[in-house]
Parts: sequence; structure tokens; C-alpha cells
Amino acid sequence: MNVLDELKSLPQWVAYRLVWNEKKGKADKIPVNPHDGRGAKANDPSTWGTYDEAMNFAMRQGLIAGKSGGVGFEFAGGYAGIDLDHVIEADGTLKEFAQDIINMMNSYTEVSPSGTGVHILFKLTCPLSEIGDRNRDSKLGIEVYDKGRYFTVTGRAYGEQKPIAERTEELRLVYAKYLLSVREPEKPKPQVPTSKVSVPSVKSENVFVYSELSDYDLLDKMFSSRRGGEIRALFNGDISGYGSQSEADLALCSHLVYWTSGDFSRVDSLFRQSGLMRDKWDKSIKGQTYGAITISKALSSRVMEYVPTVRVEGSQKNVSADLRPESKIKVESNSSIGDDKVDQTEQNSERPEAVFKNIRTYIRGNDEGISLLRQDLNVFQNYISRKTGYENIDAKMSLYPGLYVLGAISSLGKTTFVHQMADQLSQAGEHVLYFSLEQTSLELVTKGISRLTAQVDINTAVSSINIRRGVNTAEVIKAQDTYAELSENEYVVECGFNTTIRTITDAVEQYIRSRGVSPIVIVDYLQIICPLDPRQSTKDTVDRHVRALKKLQTDNNLVVIVISSLNRQNYLTPIDFESFKESGGIEYTADVIWGLQLSVMNDDIFEKEKGLKQKRERVRNAKKATPREIDLVCLKNRYGVSSYTCRFRYYAQYDYFIPVDYSD
Repeated sequence: MNVLDELKSLPQWVAYRLVWNEKKGKADKIPVNPHDGRGAKANDPSTWGTYDEAMNFAMRQGLIAGKSGGVGFEFAGGYAGIDLDHVIEADGTLKEFAQDIINMMNSYTEVSPSGTGVHILFKLTCPLSEIGDRNRDSKLGIEVYDKGRYFTVTGRAYGEQKPIAERTEELRLVYAKYLLSVREPEKPKPQVPTSKVSVPSVKSENVFVYSELSDYDLLDKMFSSRRGGEIRALFNGDISGYGSQSEADLALCSHLVYWTSGDFSRVDSLFRQSGLMRDKWDKSIKGQTYGAITISKALSSRVMEYVPTVRVEGSQKNVSADLRPESKIKVESNSSIGDDKVDQTEQNSERPEAVFKNIRTYIRGNDEGISLLRQDLNVFQNYISRKTGYENIDAKMSLYPGLYVLGAISSLGKTTFVHQMADQLSQAGEHVLYFSLEQTSLELVTKGISRLTAQVDINTAVSSINIRRGVNTAEVIKAQDTYAELSENEYVVECGFNTTIRTITDAVEQYIRSRGVSPIVIVDYLQIICPLDPRQSTKDTVDRHVRALKKLQTDNNLVVIVISSLNRQNYLTPIDFESFKESGGIEYTADVIWGLQLSVMNDDIFEKEKGLKQKRERVRNAKKATPREIDLVCLKNRYGVSSYTCRFRYYAQYDYFIPVDYSD
């Protein structure tokens, strides 16, 4: 059996095409989707195929026969690889360190397409990140990957053909000798929270999990951006547009700071891979290295700017990215960065121009007689029949495209309320993306199963915590089968506490592009979203996130539902606009604002300033009740009647809200 047969059985193959890169002076290996010939993506398995599909595509396109490409294997599922570049000498001998690594790994090794490098393929029992936080040494030409990258595969074994073996401990030894030992001293970091750029990758059929972009994919994203040509030139070492290399160094760092959301260590790692890297980077100047000073300068100059989308005669014109560095990044002259002269640099950014829409034309139509008003009315009216699945709310309104905000104090079930709505929408045939920044898919799914057991019979219902503990009654088994059917188009997006607003918008837009449908988007919850600019106040951050979510909604004609926490001082008062935490922007930006509160808040005592002890006792008892009496209060509704109240019975142990016939 051929050693590569093990890999050939996996659907992790792409073709690749060689494209000459004039600046690099060599060819880039561009991965290709073997299904449609478009670009393959390292974080999107739908753009990969089987070995036979990749090979057949490469042969049909003449990539192999013409030596203009070939096939490659995408790393996932515990497979990893070491790339040793330019290690085979002209006489066929191997560089000493490369031979040492091959001997240490003792796994399948083959010659790269160039004939001057080798690839070692092996298996890992843990993520590469648990072994070390560096995956390359540019001086020796070592790169290690277990995700976010593909290796070209030639099938030309170097030396004895060995099986693809599990080599976790052996890799630790390689790291200790060749990667950890040459690690640069840790650089000082600014005392601010950081977040890393992320994109969604599929974990299982209906669960997305966010993982950090590889350097390869992040650079690809940078080079494909609006200013990608400028960034690529700098990264390749081109300083022709700058008065000195120090200016170019700072300009590249400013770009890297933006694309990594201010991650100091990652800026340093990416810069070291660029053509601007030189010995001066590690030169000490007044107790700090030149590199650390340059990155700190770029961080201190970073200012984020929100740029809106402009509507043009019923269409959308995307002027630029949602958030980007402000147009001017100032650098003091005669800086202590180094001996090179450093002057002010300016990065010009586009500004949206005002667009005038004539009302007469909008109503009556243009020269072709097309009425934009009628088109927009038809689109809006398509959503009249879309409902939340809560009968009392649905009697009041339809779920039109817009930004919906739901707020509540703790223990009132705001996540459960929205998650139950998500299940009901999915059951009605809607696509739902549920961004969970706090709870796992396991928690949410077991809540849904518990709720279904309660809907059948509250007396035999099983709580979500007991389901997670292993209780597996006939009711639970039946509920699992039912839930699997009704949630066909419902996705949990596990995010975590380092999720930024860009994470969310990128994922939604990717979903729309890949599936051609507009999902209902749920964000749980607003105050956990990580700031893109850590220097902003909490209030400014939340307001910016609200505006960005509204922009995402209007750009794509979506329903976006956002959960918000409330101010602690409002816990003993009826809910109102001032209750929403850190944001006046919610009141003005959201289309619909809902609040959940205990029904006891309607008692007269809560309208009085005194009686704090009695109020606390009433709230404490109301929270203990089974079921809890909960009111949904509508504070704002752009699509119909506002200032209404809908009552629910909330069975907290079964994550279940039951509408009751009450409405003011």
C-alpha cells in the first residue's frame, strides 16, 4: 500500500496553479477549488475535494503535465507538516539541521516540487499551539503547520518511504532544539486587552467555531483588501514610496496593528516574516529594541473610524470597510526610533460623498418607468407573514428586517427567550445564525432539548443540566430526534470573549455569500463583544457596536436581534430606555426595543422611591416562583404599535417560555 493512500482517502485536497510574482521573483502557489476552479480557502472545507477530484482537475487543466501546478493536502483533523525550504544542496546532500529534523521526526518525508526542499508529514494528538507559539524560523527556513495551510504533494519520497506516524513528542524535541531555542526575547506589551482576527470554520454539521487565522490566511486577506497593493509592496521590502526604511517600517507596522486588532506579539511575528526585517529590529535603543519602539509607536497612533455605507437610488454603495485607521497617522520627527530620519506619513482614506435622491423620481420611476418606491414596498411586504413564534407578540407585529434589542436583568432568561425564538423561527423555515459569546453549543442545544420535553409534558420534562449529566429518558431521546429535524437551518456560532464586531460581520457576510440566503442574526450578547480599539470608553465601544450591527442589518436587509444587559441601578425599577447598559445609542439606533421584567414590577411599590427592603423581598420571591411571571415590555417599535406588554410563564429549569393572554 502506498503511504499516501491514507491521505488520499480524506476530502482535504486542492489543486494549485503556479502564478509568477514579479516582486518576489518567483511563482506563488495559488490553491484552487477542484469543483469549480475558483480559489480554495484554508478555512473552508467546502472548497476542498477528494484526491481524485483534485488530481483529475489538475490533469484536465494541464497543470501537472505542463509543470505549472499540481495538487496539495489541506491540514485538518490532526495531520500536520514541517516545511524545510532550500535544504537540498546542488550535489544532492542535505543541510545538517534538516537531516537532524528528519531523523528526529522519523515520519513520511518527500521532496518538494522545487527539488530543493522537503516536506515531513505526521500526526499530532494536540493542537500545535500547545507545543509552542512560534511556527517558523525564517533564517533556517523551517515552517510548521497543523491548520490554515496546505502542502503541495509530489509523492517523491526522500530516502526510505516511512508511514505517516504520530509524532507529538518528537515535535516537542524539534521545537526545543530549533524553534524555542532561537526565540527572540519577549517584547514589552501595552497594558490593554487585545483580540485576534478570526473567521468561522465548521466544527460539525450545525455548529461553527471560531479559530485564529493563520499567518498565511491573514496576509492573504490583507493583500486582497482595498490597500492590498501598498501592504504587499511594503511586506515584500519595497520602500520606494518612503523617505527612509524607518518610515516604511512604521507604515507596515501601522497596517499590521490594524489587521491584528492591536496584537503586539503578532505584529512582531508578522513583521519578522517581511522583506523589511533587518538586524536593526533587535537593536537596543535606550533599553528597548527598535522593533518594540516601532510597534508601540504604531499602536499609540491608531485611531479607528466608522465609515457608513451610502444608499444610491435604491441600491447599496459600499464605500469602504466598517472600521479602519483614521486618515492621518502622525509620527514625530527626530524620533528616538533610530538614526534614520522619520517624518510625518499620511494615509489618505476615501470619504463618502452626499448622494441626493429625488422624491418625485423615487415615487414615479426613472426613464424606464421603474418605481423604486414600489420595489422597496414589495420587499418590505414580503415579511408580513414572518412571526416570532410567540403568539402574543405575533398578534402585535411581524418580524420585519431591522435591529431588535432585548434587555433584562440576570436570572430572567433573556438568553432562553431569544434562543426559544430562534428555534421557533428555524422550525418555520428561517435560517438562523446564533452568535453565542458566553455559552457553548452544548449548553444551548441541551436547553432546546429540555424545552421540547417540557412542551410535551411538564411533569416528565428533563432539565438541561440533567441532560448534560447523562439522564437519557425516552422523552429526551424523542426530543433529540425532534430537535434535529426542526433545527436544520439553525447554526450556533461559538465565539468566546475575544470576538470583535468584525468577527460577527465577516461571518454573516460569508454565510450569505456561500448559501445565498439572508439569515436571522442573533448576538448574545452586546456588552461582551471585544473592542477593536481598546482605548475607547465602554460606552463609546457599545455605541459603535450598535451602529455597526445596524449597518450590517441595513446593508443586507436582515433581522438582527441583540441581547443587552441592564444597568445595575435599574434592577428594582420598571424597565425603560435608561435601563440599557452604557448605551444611549440603543434608543436612537434600534428599530425595536424590548425589555423583560418580573411581572411584580407592575406593583405600585416599585413606582415609589422608598421601600427598598420590601422591593428586594418582592423581587427575591418572584425569582423563586415556579413558573416565574415575566412581562415583555415593548419600549419602541418602528413597525407598528409600541408601548405594549406581553406576559409569559417562565419555567427556568426547563428553559421554557409560555405566552399567556395578557396585553395592555
